Amino acid sequence: MSFFRRVAAASLMVALAASSAAATSASPTTLVGWASGPALTDELRYEHLLMGVPSAGNALRIETTLSSQPHRAGTPADIATAKFVQARLEHDGFTTHVVKYNVWFTGPTDEHLDLVRPKRVAFDLIEGTPGHHSKWETLAGWPFMENSGDGDVRGPLYYVNTASEDDLAMLDAMHVNLRDAIVLIRYAAGGGGAARPFNPAFNSYNELRKRGVVGILAFYDPAGDGFGRGATWPDGNYKNAGMAERIAGGPGPSSPSRPPGDPTLPGQAPIPGIAHLPWSQVAHATIPELSITQRVARELLAGMTGKVAPGDWHPMYEFVQHVGGNQIVHERAMMTRHLTTIWNVIGDIKGTEQPNSVVVIGSHRDAMAFGAIDPGSGTTVLLQDADAFHALVQNGWRPKRTLRIASWDGHELGLYGSVSYAYQYGAELHNTVMQYINTDQLTTGDPFIVSASPGLWAFMKQIADVVPGPDGKALSARDQGPGTRPLLNPITGGSDHQTFAYELGVPSTTNGYYGPFGAHHTAEDNLDGLRTYDPGMKEAVACAQLTGIQAMRALGATVSPIRIAEQPQQMLKDLPPLYALTAGTVDLAPLYSAVKAYLTTAKTTDAAMAQAEANGDAATMQTLGAKIHASRAAFYLPDGLTFNKYYHTIDRVVRPYPEIFYAGSDPKALQTAVDRMIAAVTSATTALQ
Repeated sequence: MSFFRRVAAASLMVALAASSAAATSASPTTLVGWASGPALTDELRYEHLLMGVPSAGNALRIETTLSSQPHRAGTPADIATAKFVQARLEHDGFTTHVVKYNVWFTGPTDEHLDLVRPKRVAFDLIEGTPGHHSKWETLAGWPFMENSGDGDVRGPLYYVNTASEDDLAMLDAMHVNLRDAIVLIRYAAGGGGAARPFNPAFNSYNELRKRGVVGILAFYDPAGDGFGRGATWPDGNYKNAGMAERIAGGPGPSSPSRPPGDPTLPGQAPIPGIAHLPWSQVAHATIPELSITQRVARELLAGMTGKVAPGDWHPMYEFVQHVGGNQIVHERAMMTRHLTTIWNVIGDIKGTEQPNSVVVIGSHRDAMAFGAIDPGSGTTVLLQDADAFHALVQNGWRPKRTLRIASWDGHELGLYGSVSYAYQYGAELHNTVMQYINTDQLTTGDPFIVSASPGLWAFMKQIADVVPGPDGKALSARDQGPGTRPLLNPITGGSDHQTFAYELGVPSTTNGYYGPFGAHHTAEDNLDGLRTYDPGMKEAVACAQLTGIQAMRALGATVSPIRIAEQPQQMLKDLPPLYALTAGTVDLAPLYSAVKAYLTTAKTTDAAMAQAEANGDAATMQTLGAKIHASRAAFYLPDGLTFNKYYHTIDRVVRPYPEIFYAGSDPKALQTAVDRMIAAVTSATTALQ
């Protein structure tokens, strides 16, 4: 029997044995978005079947195939994972195809760092213990900054804290000359310097270059991600002294005003055959940048003299930090830059009643190194759910809407896979995708978190109420006391959900276990690391169960499962920071009044929808659902936002009230942004009446 058949047979046997005991609380009598009746009864029965399919053994087998080798986008190992995912989906009854794009790839070919004076030290830049690297660390190679320039430079080393606007102002006040210097930057929770309003115009890389800096070294402060927070890897979730990260670096291709995706083909789908801009014509670093371990950073900081650094600049080391300038270092970074082909794997099960309404489960597949958690945990959920849907179909279940599973590539280059797909099929996706479910990086320990477009929280809460976590309690039953992150949160950014939420205006979620993740983008995000973050693969099973039920309920719902009052409720919570940002420049009272009126109307709509759901009144639900859809659509601007035409959602683009946040300090621009927001809120309110 083939591997795929063994897995399917075992999954089906377990599924058939599943019962209502799989849920941790009584099945609900009503579901958000569903008309009560026989269809709801059948849904709950099939959900119990689905709950029995995901297993720790299957999860580990999938992970072993995906995460045994480094597989950056476009590499042979990455292509092998694409073929594996496609074969799994086809076995599970999905109709598949591969969408290829040509995108710009960067990666290190040489890295070197020496202390030249007052003594000579050649630093080992590979993660782990110098001279005693594990197989994972050796295979993963150097940590790196993707957007580093090429360079071989020598210069005095200065410590510039986080290189924030206030940090650089402090150095200027101290008369520190950074001309021809190499600077050491710490990535710190909260950063240093005095608080100031958000300034979208500030770019630390550009400011350092203006001051003549010729090289950059960056490290993660152990106070923010290391022993200052708790036990370090492999005994705990935080970075140890031998860990760094593979990160973008600066200035980077991403900016609020630039088109998302590949900067060498801005605003377009990079379909093979289209000519790209040369690298020299896009924003990129022109000096070498290295990501170094905490151990290397500590040794450099320990040798610094000169002026004592301000108190809030001090990383968690046991000695006084100085600004430096007394040490000479030699830094070298050389990069490859070339076009590579990425593979998006798409699989569909066509809907029986509304095939042009689509629910998408998506996760990226490419990794900075091995990516057992980021993104292997997400792909493992995708494939476990594919097995579950296969079992459901064999037992008579059919989706009302079309189910699509999307395995994105090129994410770690800059969300290239999903963004390119949105550029190519944007109009169709905007009109047909009802909900997008992201499954990237799901299993890093407590707490379990729901991050969703406002409107989907009640829907997600019902699901979290019936899916058990590793402790046997419902996912929604965790501690939510003071100082803990809430169960239900508005989405922000960082993964492919932002493509669907902000470029396409699709209600989206990214839900999972989001504890501290010191192994992020390190060599230690490997198969052995799973024992640290998800021992027994129990979180992988819970996330697959949650995602599977979420997709099932969205696929079969009478109407899109939205509680529209969640939108103005979140808008009211997001208003206070605007008062500090605008500093009395514009009057926000009219915006506050408009949102309050929206909330009043939305609550009435939600109450009517809940009543129709309980009564099984599908006709009323359809009428209300159309109004809710029109209300959400009021925040989607077809021509794009003022600061970036490729983003269309005026209520949120990672940040709430994005046009106001990115308007800067110009009173006229701020007033225009506020007026546009009021107009959208007013239209959303009118749509519900």
